Amino acid sequence: MFTGKARQLTIFFGESDQYHHQALYTAMLEMLRRQGCSGATITRGIAGFGASSVIHTSAILRLSMDLPIVVTVVDRPERIERVIGPVREMAPHALITVEDVEVIQSGAPFREGLPDVKVSEVMRREVVTVRPDSPVTEVVRLLLDKDYTALPVVDADGTVVGMVSDNDLLQRAGVRVALSLKRAADPAFVQELHKSLRDPQRKVSEVMTTEVITIGPDAILGQAARLMVDRQLKRLPVVDKDGKLIGILGRIDILNTIAAVHLPQWHPEAPPAGTQATVADVMSREVPAVNESATLEEIFQLLVSSSHKRVVVVDNERRVVGIIADSDLISRVSRENWPGIIEILAAKVPIEKISGPARQHVQKLRARSARELMTPNPITVRAEMPVASALVKSAETRTKRLPVVDAEGRLVGIVGRTEMMRALLG
Repeated sequence: MFTGKARQLTIFFGESDQYHHQALYTAMLEMLRRQGCSGATITRGIAGFGASSVIHTSAILRLSMDLPIVVTVVDRPERIERVIGPVREMAPHALITVEDVEVIQSGAPFREGLPDVKVSEVMRREVVTVRPDSPVTEVVRLLLDKDYTALPVVDADGTVVGMVSDNDLLQRAGVRVALSLKRAADPAFVQELHKSLRDPQRKVSEVMTTEVITIGPDAILGQAARLMVDRQLKRLPVVDKDGKLIGILGRIDILNTIAAVHLPQWHPEAPPAGTQATVADVMSREVPAVNESATLEEIFQLLVSSSHKRVVVVDNERRVVGIIADSDLISRVSRENWPGIIEILAAKVPIEKISGPARQHVQKLRARSARELMTPNPITVRAEMPVASALVKSAETRTKRLPVVDAEGRLVGIVGRTEMMRALLG
């Protein structure tokens, strides 16, 4: 949590209200947690009436099935603003109020640089899984519209027997390109990519990773984060003492928890971080960068040779003006040119080594510049920003890699979540 200026969001509705066949208050709590809110309180009233003028009561002789429910959330103003839209969508008939408040005390003890909470308090309990005998095409279908790229594999008893990930599909299932790139394409093109599988009926058991790293629900969050960093994982299945799956813990869940209990938001005028690690301590100074006028060939050269999987676009003063990821190329060119771009990205070789139709497709795009292909005004962080603050920004903006700039906005580096989490853990 934090101290200082904050806002309080209050939502009034009935206990019987539903959202997608689930109690509205339960669905709303889950949404607020996913959004990284510091916390929320559900209050069940003993009596009341609202817009319908129906009196609700818990009196023994007039027991109502629709007692009043009040959801109260106190958080930073910008986070409250971010959740108002989803709240209104979920509860279109609720009474919703917002007011300014002052937080004078909050507590969330930290251990290993992370909130001192158990995995069971943070994990997601609704987990998408596949069975060992599921076809690989089912994995592709399930992952295409998700923000993660791996699924637990469970047997008939719910015991975790493997994980199947984007990398497994690339290395052993014949899928040509990363799923993140497929999400930038339209459904018809995705169907074409399904046809590229060497054997569409191949089973998950043939491609999954059987050495699965799991964690128990009573482990402290810092232990889970360290395991993720050390083993380069983004998701951990949470299992009971018998190895049965009871939840999943993603890196984004840890980041959201950090955001929920973090210090006041960092400002450029803030004093130096003292003993805290800063972005400058962990960033990479070798940044794949091009000028706004760079050609497609230059962009490809950096995309296929850099581990960062993105190219930063700068102006003549080296100020950051945009960023280009592989998915940007797909979303900003015509569909007829997708095969050529995907072949180059999948092969990870320079354009001059590509021949045939792929080469012809790219030739048609020679006139396109970085300015046309980039996503403008990308999220950046300052070099002197504390690592914890940068991780909060990464979580809140759903940005995995962040260009690092100086006080004038000039590019000085690039930093990813793994490096920052490792620094936070010490």
